[in-house]
Amino acid sequence: MSASDETISVIIPSARPDKVIDTINGLLSQTFTAQIIEILVVSPEHNSRIAELSKKSKVTIVTVEELYPPGKMRNVGARTAVGKYLAFIDDDCIPEDMWLEKLLEEISMYPDVGMIGCRLVSGNKGFWSVNADYSLFAAYQYHKKMFIDLGSAAIVVKRQAFAATDGFDESLSASEDWDFSLRLRQEGWRCLFTPEVEVVHFHGRESFVDIVKNAYFSGQRSGLIVQKRYYSKMSWLAKISVYMGTPLLYCLLILPYATALTMAQGIGLMRSDWKRCLHVPIIFICRLLYHCGVWRRLVQDSVLHRGERGGQ
Repeated sequence: MSASDETISVIIPSARPDKVIDTINGLLSQTFTAQIIEILVVSPEHNSRIAELSKKSKVTIVTVEELYPPGKMRNVGARTAVGKYLAFIDDDCIPEDMWLEKLLEEISMYPDVGMIGCRLVSGNKGFWSVNADYSLFAAYQYHKKMFIDLGSAAIVVKRQAFAATDGFDESLSASEDWDFSLRLRQEGWRCLFTPEVEVVHFHGRESFVDIVKNAYFSGQRSGLIVQKRYYSKMSWLAKISVYMGTPLLYCLLILPYATALTMAQGIGLMRSDWKRCLHVPIIFICRLLYHCGVWRRLVQDSVLHRGERGGQ
């Protein structure tokens, strides 16, 4: 069966009713519109414009009681979906017209690929917005096809693969996409990144302060949870971070860890275009602050555990 014969449910976890209309319109303009059997907007807010669209198109509002973590929002939509493929796209993203057609064509070529993702590029081409792409959303910036763990802002997943992992971990407030990729791999699936298609991302990080705050709080929300769960699958650097995963030891690791990661990313960027070296200082600052956020989470968890032991 060709990719053009497959059915697709598109799921949009939405906290931004002012932006999601643009995402929906981008989906209604897809070359694969006939294969989209439903567009499910998972949201705690009533949106009259979406309600009006739902009367005329394949859009359905899936109402939730409150704004849940991203993984749970996606799972709620997936439990309602009926398509053979589940496409997830965030409500600050607008796909190009061939987004689904190209991703379905690619994923159908590999029986063991359970998930496919693509490039995300800032909708604002200002200096700081582009810096945010490389500093905060590096998982979407590759320029060649590769099998790698994916971010989840714009992906397509085979329903069989999604079911094998029970979906996203609803307890995680960050790194739930990394966790999902790793669980897919545990079940024997591969994750494919392709640069052949792009999604425009209106991420709203348009200043230095926006970028560094996001880096710090992302680290604080993530901690070392995923690294500890999948220790055997981690890089040697990540294994060291787990080994030194106490507040006292981790603070010694922050600077060399951030430096090593920045060098690895910076070399790749400059190989594709030497002008991208301008982004390297901001990437380094963000890496540094991300790991400061991780250290802060370790401190918080340590205090919490001491309190729990003291209360026993």
